[in-house]
Amino acid sequence: MVKQTGQERRQAVRAKRILSIQFRLIDGKNKSADRRWHLSTTHDMSFSGLTFLSDTPFQVDDFLELHVVMSGILDIFKGKGEIVRVEKKKNGAFYLIAIKFIENEILTKKRTRTTKTSSSSRIKKRSSSEK
Repeated sequence: MVKQTGQERRQAVRAKRILSIQFRLIDGKNKSADRRWHLSTTHDMSFSGLTFLSDTPFQVDDFLELHVVMSGILDIFKGKGEIVRVEKKKNGAFYLIAIKFIENEILTKKRTRTTKTSSSSRIKKRSSSEK
């Protein structure tokens, strides 16, 4: 485990990864906020969350729907996240948004179930062919 210092609250090590991200507000304090899809790139990412740059000033405790994609075709993450930190960047009109994942895509669970089922089927087939 990595030793955390001071006010460090991360529960997983972050890796510098630049991936495409599509996001939109699904629940927030500002009811008239823009709820359209936006595009950006990730700054870093971990098992439990990510950071990305946004030109939209979201607020802490807002909830976003996220799609993180590698090379435009491989889904890395689809789900929901809660904004835990917003930092206004000094060099422009951008905000660094820190997200904690709260819900993964249901397909991930289906894939896991399918994998377990297919391996169970193979075991059953082997045992019945051995008889």
